[in-house]
Amino acid sequence: MDTQNIIEKYYDCVNRGAWEEWLTLFSDDVVGDEQLAGHFAGIDVLRGAIDAIATGYSRFNMYPQRLVVEGDAACVIWRCEAANAAGTPIAYADTPERQVIGANYFQVQNGKIVYMRTIHDSVPFRPFTDQ
Repeated sequence: MDTQNIIEKYYDCVNRGAWEEWLTLFSDDVVGDEQLAGHFAGIDVLRGAIDAIATGYSRFNMYPQRLVVEGDAACVIWRCEAANAAGTPIAYADTPERQVIGANYFQVQNGKIVYMRTIHDSVPFRPFTDQ
C-alpha cells in the first residue's frame, strides 16, 4: 500500500472500531505524540491505547476532511464525533454545535506508519479525560 492507502485505511479502521487491523498499519517501533496521551514509543503502547478507547468511549469517529500526501508524509484534517463511556458527547460545552476539528501528521516507511502526531483542542475532550 502507498502512503495515501495506508492513511485512508487508518481512518477506515478507526471508524469501524477495527482496532486489531488498525495496529497492523504501524511499525513495531512506531513513535508518536498524542495531544491527550503525550509522547509514546512502540506498538505495545498503542495496544494499551485500544483498551482505553474501547472502554472510555461509547462512540468514536474521526472523519477526514482534507488529506494531503507528499511522498512518505501525510497530513489529515479531521472532524471528530464521539461520546464518552457514559454517552456524554465530545463537544464544546458552551457551543455544542461547534465542530471538533483536529489534525494528524504521519510519516510512513516500508508500508508502515513510523511516526504520528495528533493536534487538537483538548477542551471538547474533557468528558473523556475527566470521567
